[in-house]
Amino acid sequence: MNRKEAEDFIYKSYMKAEKNIDYSSKDCYKRHPELTHELIQQRSSMPAVLVTGSKGKGSVASMISQILSAKIKTGLMTSPHISSFCERFKVNGVDISDEDFAKHVSVLEKEIETIEAKIPENVYISPMGIQTLVALDYFKSQNTEANVFECGKGAKYDDVNNIIHQYSIINKIFLEHTRELGSTLAEIAEDKAYVITENQTRVYIAEQDSEVRTVLINRADSLGVAVKEYGKDFWAENIRFSKTGMLFDVVINSSKYTDILVPLMGEHQAENATLALAFCYDYFEEHGMAFDIDMIRDRLSKIQWPGRMEVISTSPFIMLDACINRESCKLVKEVLENLDIKDVTTIVGIPDDKDYAGVVKEMADISSDIMLTRSSNPHYVFTDKQVSTLASEGIKVIQTDSVEEALQLAKDKSNNIVILGTTSVVADVKKLDKSWVS
Repeated sequence: MNRKEAEDFIYKSYMKAEKNIDYSSKDCYKRHPELTHELIQQRSSMPAVLVTGSKGKGSVASMISQILSAKIKTGLMTSPHISSFCERFKVNGVDISDEDFAKHVSVLEKEIETIEAKIPENVYISPMGIQTLVALDYFKSQNTEANVFECGKGAKYDDVNNIIHQYSIINKIFLEHTRELGSTLAEIAEDKAYVITENQTRVYIAEQDSEVRTVLINRADSLGVAVKEYGKDFWAENIRFSKTGMLFDVVINSSKYTDILVPLMGEHQAENATLALAFCYDYFEEHGMAFDIDMIRDRLSKIQWPGRMEVISTSPFIMLDACINRESCKLVKEVLENLDIKDVTTIVGIPDDKDYAGVVKEMADISSDIMLTRSSNPHYVFTDKQVSTLASEGIKVIQTDSVEEALQLAKDKSNNIVILGTTSVVADVKKLDKSWVS
């Protein structure tokens, strides 16, 4: 088995069942984490922290890994990837090799096929479940001392939540994935609240709307899990923009740490880092390790997270973000405002089933032109419906067939460029020859 065959195997069960699945149904009807529950629990050994929320899950998980790996060997699983599936599995910041990835998938093949043989044609083994098994086996082979996992869109029906975990982190929750998770904030919060499990040590909660906070606190209290909250137990202050990212101060347990830099744009990235710092502060103390703020400053200043408010050129100004809904787009606009970027050509590459209309509407007032594009990934659906839907609301857009075509048209307009879209669009940008920037 090679890397490509391994990746295909991870999606094999889903692809087989796809034509028999009601795409519009909620996760409770179409996802089956119980299929991988026993296998994942058997492999759960090292201390683990799970990260969920509506935005910034990957950033927080990456920041925690970056800090912990300065002192202990740390595994990190995130998704989706930008260029290679192997990006999803890291130990101390280094991707799994193609060979190790293929080897660990191959080892799982018989167990997965045994389960597959017993399930009906409209049921599938989640790719996230198989990915989680690969991560756990790989981290064990690398003798990691702690592991960090980014959940998928939810938690209640997410195979990642099968991992026995001592800690969880819940970032900001807002309306997203409403088709799968629920149509209200409370329903979405209830799904994600399942990341809080019994026998867990602590949960760290970002600042939340009151109805979301109520759901999360009630879940934690019912299971006897200690809660630490942004704004109460820890917080960021003096947040300011710099040419190289966000500078801010952090207060944790009444101790203040100043001038922390993350080379990522947006106030939310300072808040993401604060969540990570609060967890690591307690983890180090709990395990008899010093909270070395100078080391932490250095580690955070070097973090890289492609496609997340990434400024890939300053002349012309070009920013790239994996934004697929209106709420996330508001953060993009906040960054542009703070950078005094007021007139842009916006390229939007968001599939039909995501909030392309919300993103376009949000960007309309600062965009001289808006272009729709599509990714090269055949699993995402981009149709002419987007143009007609927007036209019916009085929004004129330019349609393009590829990221490369959209970028060339945007460059011809000699304007600032903002590229917003699914991670497959981010990947398409990254694959282009660097000369397109100049």
